[in-house]
Amino acid sequence: MNRETYFLRVLSPLHVGSGQGLSHIDLPIVREVHTGFPYVPASSIKGVVREYYIREASKQPDASAKKIDEWLSKGELPKDEDLSEKFKKQFERLKNVFGSQDSAGKVYFTDARLLLFPVKSLKGVFQLITCPYAVNRYIEDVEAEKIALKVDEAEALVCSEEFTVDSKLMLEEFVFSAKPDDKLRSFVESLPIDDKLKKRIVCVDDSVFSDMVKSYTEVQTHIKIDPDTGTVSGTALFTTEYLPAESLLYFNLFCDDGIEGFDIPDTLHIGGDVTTGKGVVKVIKGGQK
Repeated sequence: MNRETYFLRVLSPLHVGSGQGLSHIDLPIVREVHTGFPYVPASSIKGVVREYYIREASKQPDASAKKIDEWLSKGELPKDEDLSEKFKKQFERLKNVFGSQDSAGKVYFTDARLLLFPVKSLKGVFQLITCPYAVNRYIEDVEAEKIALKVDEAEALVCSEEFTVDSKLMLEEFVFSAKPDDKLRSFVESLPIDDKLKKRIVCVDDSVFSDMVKSYTEVQTHIKIDPDTGTVSGTALFTTEYLPAESLLYFNLFCDDGIEGFDIPDTLHIGGDVTTGKGVVKVIKGGQK
């Protein structure tokens, strides 16, 4: 079985919901139970990738996307349809990759876990924070060489001193002692992201990271307009939580032997509110094994 690692760089606020919330947020994002970190379920990623390839197949004159989806769910093509050999081969590949109601696919997706989270900075607009737990979990997931990052609650390990002021780093309302760290720089260099973003990566204490990813997500208030009056319809007021743009997540893709040439599109639309520009992510291919 082959493994490929992919990164999701969030380009517009991303909402993958967990249902109705119990707090002040009506529609919160889904979070890991044990950490409280936001994540994207594997089912969401697989669903949008499956939809993408179904739409690609529907560009042929053989069938619509709706029919292909129905046939793929059943795992077989109707015998009374006049379908081209090219389409039949494409359908069999889709069935092998994504599976059907009666058989599992041969490509396996993992949840997309959070690695970098954007936080406002006094200098440089924003920084991308991570923590030793998130880094070590990533390293374990991709089977890379382990590193030991040590940081106190009052410290922040930095890759560049470009965004510090008098050896201090201010994130939101908190001030940290900035400490350049070669181990962090070495780790950051292995990430397949732009060099300008690499400079912004900061490692904070696990507890600080946990608090920030819970407190500094984006929350938007929505209303419904009455088409007759042009004003708010009754009490149709609700809040939605989003993972902010510039967040970076990663996931692994495992392919059984015999599945070759399968790849993820460069751009995906994940989660809710896609028609209003939300949930656009850039897909970056990482390492493989």
